[in-house]
Amino acid sequence: MKKLRDKLHYFDFYLFIPYIILCAVGVVMVYSASSINLSYSGAATSTYLLKQLLYVILGLVCFTLAYSIQLSKLVNRSFIMMGFFLMVILLLYAKFFTTAINGANGWIDLKIFSLQPAELCKLYLILFMAQLITRREKMPLQQRKQVKKKPYILAVLLLILILIEPDLGGFAINAAIILVMWLASGEINYKKALFSLTVIIASLTLLTQLFRFWNPVSGTKYEYMYGRLAAFYNPFHVASTSGQQLINSYYAISNGGLFGVGLGNSIQKRGYLPEPYTDFILGIISEELGAIGVAVVLLLLTWVVLRIYLIGIRSNSTYDTLLCYGVGTFMAVETLFNVGAVNGMLPITGVTFPFVSYGGSSMLVLSLALGLVMNVSINQHRGKMTEFLH
Repeated sequence: MKKLRDKLHYFDFYLFIPYIILCAVGVVMVYSASSINLSYSGAATSTYLLKQLLYVILGLVCFTLAYSIQLSKLVNRSFIMMGFFLMVILLLYAKFFTTAINGANGWIDLKIFSLQPAELCKLYLILFMAQLITRREKMPLQQRKQVKKKPYILAVLLLILILIEPDLGGFAINAAIILVMWLASGEINYKKALFSLTVIIASLTLLTQLFRFWNPVSGTKYEYMYGRLAAFYNPFHVASTSGQQLINSYYAISNGGLFGVGLGNSIQKRGYLPEPYTDFILGIISEELGAIGVAVVLLLLTWVVLRIYLIGIRSNSTYDTLLCYGVGTFMAVETLFNVGAVNGMLPITGVTFPFVSYGGSSMLVLSLALGLVMNVSINQHRGKMTEFLH
């Protein structure tokens, strides 16, 4: 109890208050975006409001547990290996024993909410990479050379399992987390890394350009992925099919202007923009609260991400620093993917808007991740570092 009071004394409100505000905005906007269509169908208009409130409460519980736990317990090798096998089991179960949603087998129905293993994998990979890099750093140089890169194969295996769901958004975010944490480790040649990254980006660009004129998945269950790519290049050409969501997002942004049409007054949520309370909720925020409302929400998220990186930079513990870099990258890339999809700058990948979009898995994992960063921040002010177990 004394330790908990001690932690509360050093609580980082600069991190916590924006998190709570974003969750509150999410609850309000999920209700605004979902209630009208629920009333059309004869269902209770508060259905998604109550569910999102439950997810926020559960998220706060996860946040509290994460900042209360001793971080040294998370670096235990047995915990990391058990986590790896759990991730493999969950990803395989989701792929082969669940019903596909929008062409992907990525959700496990837990009745209260649907667990998305790819979301949980983001947090696991942060812990895995932080533990792995810190352990390698403590090895003698000769032993480090002998170990080489074999442990990274486990991370690559998880990426492959996410990719075959298929979940391109989850794959890209998890890959970005691994890449940034690997770059931060200082173990790689930056010139080679930059060259490799350039080759990958150029190859993907050429491949997507080729797919504009050739549909390799025609008639298969993966054709929806090609539809999203076609919508990205010319949504008005496929306005009645895969381009519908993006076009109505454009209309929502255009209708909102600078100040918006007012909370609850969105037109696009009235059956035009599909499932507006999920990954396209930013479109509804833009229509109802305008560019100013969107700017405020994005500034709050930017503040959270920069605060996380700052906590990582200030840390004297390699593990704590890498943990913060991983969580900051997780939230930053997820935000960029969502904003890019809503305004047509990136293909639609189904990535949620952090803390605001409707969804249980996203809220719980993000809250756990932020709670771990709060843990690091509190320990910094107490003058403590995460103990690393050999």
